[in-house]
Formats: sequence, structure tokens, C-alpha cells
Amino acid sequence: MVLTLAEDEQTQQSGGQILLTKLNTTLVSIVKQEWTVSWNNFISDICSTANQSQAKCENVLNILKLLSEEVFDFSKNMIMREHASALKEQLTTEFQAIFELCQFVITQSIENPASIK
Repeated sequence: MVLTLAEDEQTQQSGGQILLTKLNTTLVSIVKQEWTVSWNNFISDICSTANQSQAKCENVLNILKLLSEEVFDFSKNMIMREHASALKEQLTTEFQAIFELCQFVITQSIENPASIK
């Protein structure tokens, strides 16, 4: 639903952006609980959908930003130390997919500079 809403033209033009932001935040909250337990391939799953469109790519980058903020900055007093360490380790382990997504974005911006907002 998050990725579908990100690609919707009406979302970009109306107040749907607020809803998308709330959904992204909710998704990150779910991921923090399920990622290391039952959704080990979250990063690769979400990164693989990013190259489908610019809107999806932007939203995936927003989700990854929210997740990294939660794991590295804001979660210091909100989640247990062991869980935070597991999330940091998982993010580090899957960083290759994030790096490849960043390379994709850079390559696209070089090939078509007008496509970047």
C-alpha cells in the first residue's frame, strides 16, 4: 500500500503526502519489530522496488532515512539495547542493497539530469 500510494499522482498533488508520511512512519515501526525476527529481507525487498519509478525510489529513500534515524539516533531510549544492536547489525549487513540503490539514483541523475526534482 505504501509503495502504491507513493506512485499515485493524486497523492503528490493533494494532501495525500501527509498520509504517505504517516504510513511510512507506521511501516518503520513495524519493521523495527519484525525485521530481525521474521522479515530479514526487508531492505532487499524495498530496494528492489525502488527502480520501478522515481516516485517509488523517492519514497523508499524516505523510508530508509526514517529507519536509519530510528535505529541510530532516536531509538536510544525507546528500544532495548540488545534489540537496537541487532537492528544496527542487520542494517550494516544489508548495506550493500542500500549502496546499490544510491548508485542507481546517481547513475539515473547523470543519464537524465532533468528527471531529478
